[in-house]
Amino acid sequence: MNNRFFETALRQSAVDAGCAPEDLMKPGNTFAASGCREGKKTFYPERVDFLAINYGFGSAFSVREDKLAQVSAALRDSHISVGGIVPLGFTPAFEDIFFLPAGEDITPLKCRYETRFLMPDGFRELYLPEWSNALSEKRPYNDKIAVGAYDDEKLIGLAGASQDAKDMLQIGIDVLPEYRRQGIASALTSALAHEIIKTGQTPFYSCRWNNLKSFKTALRAGFIPAWTEIQAKIAE
Repeated sequence: MNNRFFETALRQSAVDAGCAPEDLMKPGNTFAASGCREGKKTFYPERVDFLAINYGFGSAFSVREDKLAQVSAALRDSHISVGGIVPLGFTPAFEDIFFLPAGEDITPLKCRYETRFLMPDGFRELYLPEWSNALSEKRPYNDKIAVGAYDDEKLIGLAGASQDAKDMLQIGIDVLPEYRRQGIASALTSALAHEIIKTGQTPFYSCRWNNLKSFKTALRAGFIPAWTEIQAKIAE
């Protein structure tokens, strides 16, 4: 894994968790009260109830202040799991795996269909249900660049990049059902990642831990797993 990408991601995760980057690379868990942190990833709520980030060592926890003592006492020496936080009064919101480029660059894979890069003016009319992973209707101002695959003039696949952190763009991908299993998703993802790297920024990709199809897309496109996150809300 390229150290530049990894170090960028590590610094960002430290901001998100309220810890130092080195805390994410040492054994043992770290705990901090969540808050309105400047520079956190834009898809987090203003104040998270519970966030756990793990790079393969100890976990960094960002927890609502009134639950911090309880969580730190229960999980101080534990590996984090969804099952372990439910008894503490949380409802899991997501459990995701995040990916970074495996090397210094990503070589775009060949696509059997024509591909076109689109800037915001070019995808302004594409905030539709079929492209809800590639583009964010909630945060359209974050969407910076996209690449589409076309069968003649029909858009059949779309990968979009969202500026979810200062130096990091997250890639999302959608392919129409009748065009799947043809390598379009990995081709578009790799092409967009290559374009992002050319700008000096870090592309990243994420999926739910049990979304095997998306996991395989990331691997084929030239990404490898880098860290995991669990976010949860106070149980109603």
